[in-house]
Amino acid sequence: MQNPHCCTNTGKEPIISTLTQDTVQRLAFVRLLFGQAMDQSRQPEPLSASCVLTFHDAVELFLIIASEHLKVSLPERGKLTQRFFDGLHPDKLGPDGIELVGRKGVDRLSTLRNTLKHDAALPGTRQIEQSRTDAQLFFDENTPKVFGLSFDAIDMVELVPQQNIRDRMRTAETAWAAGDLVKGMGELRIAFDELFFDHMVGSHYRTSPLTFGEQIREDHTLRQKIAKALTLDSTGKYAPVPPRLAESVGKHVEMLTDVVSRLQRALQISSIGIDYHRLHRFEMLSPKVSLEMDGRREAYWHGPYTPNRSDYDYCRQFVITAALRVAETTGLLHPPEWWHQ
Repeated sequence: MQNPHCCTNTGKEPIISTLTQDTVQRLAFVRLLFGQAMDQSRQPEPLSASCVLTFHDAVELFLIIASEHLKVSLPERGKLTQRFFDGLHPDKLGPDGIELVGRKGVDRLSTLRNTLKHDAALPGTRQIEQSRTDAQLFFDENTPKVFGLSFDAIDMVELVPQQNIRDRMRTAETAWAAGDLVKGMGELRIAFDELFFDHMVGSHYRTSPLTFGEQIREDHTLRQKIAKALTLDSTGKYAPVPPRLAESVGKHVEMLTDVVSRLQRALQISSIGIDYHRLHRFEMLSPKVSLEMDGRREAYWHGPYTPNRSDYDYCRQFVITAALRVAETTGLLHPPEWWHQ
């Protein structure tokens, strides 16, 4: 698939170019890195320090893609801004050159990265904030210049390997853009449910190594059932009112069942490399999902529901990351060719 875009250099004549599928996917990866760096930058110190490494990686990868897109061969070593800002400038390439924006910011980011990586000097809060601003400016200004589309328009869904999940996520984006918040967020929640249950478990639940035994479900009537069963006498009759000890045992079994059910789900999620804390936030932000008799999943929410764009982006990013994790894990589950011989 190829998409025509119009790229401009210094505001003179447009450069008509074509973005290949490979370029689109690599730009999606750049945006994925940028999103990870933004999340890292909001963590408490010293965890936030890692964002300067990720911001720098995203910027450098963007510049490499830009030079390849413009078919310009540049030195592999040297200062980042000299290699790319000078190497792609119209002064060197003429009308086909690009005057990139944010040179000072990239220099600051490179300095922070080098002092952290080589001198173990942790950046402070103001430096973290500055790196976030510098990286945002760099991508917002230069993506239209080089590739003819806004940075926000780069669709990270291109990274999702599962076709049905990509379709769900595109439906979610359409619904969100139309103002249907429940459907927009709900499609992301359904996408994750389908991703987890269909791709990880599917029709082979009993034999899947990721289930950790038979599925244990919560049962809020279990204590009454246990208490009643403990009063069964030799004639097959139950006591009309279970004694306190029987009720205590029933309550204890119900509590154990509830804990084991939650632990089983946590193990299933963690086994594919998904952070359980992030899952918890995803489930808090997204609507509930019911499984209908015909197998369809429907999203619903009772009461006020006003997620913002940041909430939506978080959930979208979560599903993309989960899809990549699932794809990796699914590949590891395939038995070798000689296994059944």
